[in-house]
Amino acid sequence: MSQGFAPAVIPPQQIREAKILEKSVLRHFQGITDPREISRSTYPLLSIITISILAVISGADGSVAIEAYGNAKLSWLETFLDLPGGIPSHDTFGRVLAMLDPKELEDCFLSWIKTITEKLDIKLIHIDGKEHNGSYDRKEKLKSLHSVSAWSSEYGFSLAQEKVDSKSNEIKAVPLLLKLLDLKGAVVTLDAMGTQFAIAQQIIAAKGNYNLALKGNQGKLSKQVEQWFKEAEKQDWQGIKYSYYEAFDSGHYRSEARQVWSVSVNQLPPLHRQAIWHGLSTVIMVKSTRVLWNKTTTAVRFYISSLEPDAERDCHIIRSHWSIENSCHWVLDVVFHEDASRIRKGHGAQNFGTLRRLSLNLLKKEPSKRSLKMKRYLAGMDNNFLMEILAASEMEARA
Repeated sequence: MSQGFAPAVIPPQQIREAKILEKSVLRHFQGITDPREISRSTYPLLSIITISILAVISGADGSVAIEAYGNAKLSWLETFLDLPGGIPSHDTFGRVLAMLDPKELEDCFLSWIKTITEKLDIKLIHIDGKEHNGSYDRKEKLKSLHSVSAWSSEYGFSLAQEKVDSKSNEIKAVPLLLKLLDLKGAVVTLDAMGTQFAIAQQIIAAKGNYNLALKGNQGKLSKQVEQWFKEAEKQDWQGIKYSYYEAFDSGHYRSEARQVWSVSVNQLPPLHRQAIWHGLSTVIMVKSTRVLWNKTTTAVRFYISSLEPDAERDCHIIRSHWSIENSCHWVLDVVFHEDASRIRKGHGAQNFGTLRRLSLNLLKKEPSKRSLKMKRYLAGMDNNFLMEILAASEMEARA
């Protein structure tokens, strides 16, 4: 067995559990560098990481909860982990997670993701930034951790994250995140923050496509596109070839109607600095009318795309982008309490963020219809169900 797993003879059920752990996501963490003095370390690093992953899946939101989980599951964990001194203290868990190289931990996460995503045909990749508000420290003058994440709306998967340097901004983090991803054949969506010609060029160079929101940060281009659509509407689209689509949905005492127009840039006069926007093919206008019980609001948004005009497809792409907020960031805050987390020492906030995203992916791969909150609750109580969660990821990788 790999380092960190006890070589003792154990019953068949426990052998199965140890094999699931070794063959699933945990095998990707065996090569991570141990930042401690080995001669003074009581617990194998893989044991600490394994307990941390199992605890976070099962509802732990910090090192104290990880220790509590470990103590509650000690007799079970000892059947497949090397735990010479019992369960490490919460200080040990917190210290080790703060010391681990976040780049190495993220690489381990990506190694696991790759075994699954290379079997999938990912068509949509959504990128957005997130602030971990609880990670700030006023006394130490430490800013909140800010990261940029990539999300697959088709499979409900967190694909990668990149920390935003405290002295920089999201624009510099996005190209680093894109380098971690296989963009070939995929459509990358970003909000206005990512509407930069260098980012568009990078996506096209990686054989992907883009759909980028237009707002004030591209002032001249944005105003030019907006004015052209206004004139086209005034003329009732006379002499203009375009693709049009309408969508409507309702629920929770509200309804929303969306109208989408997609037009080839060849229909427009030369756009501001058009030559530097590699692959630019289409401009898009979306009108959304939302009806609540007490008011009606209308919003108009504009986008640029490297794809040929197809309003129905563009509507789906733009709509899907919001899943990174609703199905990823919102879930991390509400189910995993990420925004409220006060973890801040060393690399702790960033590394714990990686463990949360790993756990989110594992929980989503488990096929039952239970809520994520209920899955975490059951995983903490039922070791067999926890093993099913890990086994589901292995089955996905083999499919």
